[in-house]
Amino acid sequence: MGKSPINTDVQFWRDPDLPGVEVRYSSYNEDAFCKHTHPAYSIGFIETGRTTFALEGAEHKAEAGQMVFIEPEVVHVCNPDLDSDMTYYMFYIDASWLESVAKEVFGNGVGGVHFPVPVVDDPDLLAHWRTLHQAIAEGDGKLEKESLLVQGLADCLTRHAELGEPEAPGANDMAVMAVTVHLSARITDKVSLDELSEVAGLSRYHLLRVFQASTGLPPHAFQTQLRVDLGKRMLASGRTISQAAVEAGFADQSHFSRVFKKITGATPKQYQDAAE
Repeated sequence: MGKSPINTDVQFWRDPDLPGVEVRYSSYNEDAFCKHTHPAYSIGFIETGRTTFALEGAEHKAEAGQMVFIEPEVVHVCNPDLDSDMTYYMFYIDASWLESVAKEVFGNGVGGVHFPVPVVDDPDLLAHWRTLHQAIAEGDGKLEKESLLVQGLADCLTRHAELGEPEAPGANDMAVMAVTVHLSARITDKVSLDELSEVAGLSRYHLLRVFQASTGLPPHAFQTQLRVDLGKRMLASGRTISQAAVEAGFADQSHFSRVFKKITGATPKQYQDAAE
């Protein structure tokens, strides 16, 4: 048998009634992603096919009918198993939604939200999130969509999450935090390793080692991820692809498009055409 034809159907929804929430539908039968992160929580489900994906150095399998949880800024690669024709829906949800719902459910004083098992079997929960997607895609009322989202997040938290205690960061954590803040404030700048070393108060070698251990990416890849995320925001705000490329710090539209697809698995045009 020959190899299946390439299938790369991608759609996005960004609903003004649910700020900080983006929904993605993807259909793939070949590798589409390199290592990447998301600034938001990723909560989704596999509709068809299967994937073997890497998350924080560990390998996980997910197949049709299973839910997937990925925390913000966690390096991962989610590509379909060979010729499995995988389709999935993923909700990218700003941490403020999780934090606010966690406080409502568990009270104040909770630490970060952690999903210890990234792949779970929960048919009822999956059906709820499918209903939420339908409500967004069909333009249902704001109250209905908000209610579905809050209930869905509460169910994720009570069934599958762990809540950590707030912890004081150590010296290396503070150094990494200082560098990430510095890079975030200078997304489009040509930042040198010497500059980051000075910000962190660490040698260049030590910084490279602790930064990758903490974030899963070397500083240059982290900056590239920040630039792609900025490009996404520019596209969502109505910028043209060429404008987004320049404002996100890429050499030109071709470079932007190439890196964008490598990290997101979609072209800037596909992302730009999101339904609202």
